[in-house]
Amino acid sequence: MRSDYKKKQIKQLELYFRSLSSVCIDSVLAYYYVPYEFLKFERYLGNRVLKKGLRLWDIKDAESLKTRIRWLLEDGNRDDYKALHAELSALPEQARQNWMEASKDYPEYARMSVVQTFLLQLPAGEIAAFGGGWAIFLSRVGLAYGYLTKEEAWAIKLEAAGYVQQHYRSWEEYLIAFMAGSRFWKPEEQFANVVYIMTRGQTLLGMGTFASRKAPWDIPLEPGGERAAYRKESASLDA
Repeated sequence: MRSDYKKKQIKQLELYFRSLSSVCIDSVLAYYYVPYEFLKFERYLGNRVLKKGLRLWDIKDAESLKTRIRWLLEDGNRDDYKALHAELSALPEQARQNWMEASKDYPEYARMSVVQTFLLQLPAGEIAAFGGGWAIFLSRVGLAYGYLTKEEAWAIKLEAAGYVQQHYRSWEEYLIAFMAGSRFWKPEEQFANVVYIMTRGQTLLGMGTFASRKAPWDIPLEPGGERAAYRKESASLDA
């Protein structure tokens, strides 16, 4: 429970959660929403960041929000990505290029191209970053809209953060995987449409290494700050 954490640790973790989900915001306001959280009154001001997030995932109420978050954490296109990754990585480079050339009319070609692009950068083929980052973002929006209680949102953010920490060793790996997952989700869109993710990454990894100073990748998630392994327990999302 959130009450098990000291105020200082809560403050540090909330910054970490905001940093993880900052890559979901395609707006200059993303910089503002790293140090600051969404507030409830913003929903009445027509905040475009919040509204765009809900519209993007077709969320209209608490039930649809919770359903979408659960899908992001339990699926998030991970298995589909890994399947294509396994097929491509099993082939020698020249054979892979020949197969890609011969598969241009294949329904999955657009997604195959994304996997091919990130094959060397993401050797494990794991895009958990995409689901984890968006789950945190939507939990923040859900709290602002009253779709989640503070305890529900906190539990989701902890689960999602533990989820991505299990799969990546650094901010760099997380950002690459989020980029791959984003393109795989909407492969028909131009690469320029996700360049903002790279920009957000430059902010987290630059500016005097903000991430390492303020939001280190391996920040403890357990109460008290111990570096005990995070035990993945599904947050309650019952409507």
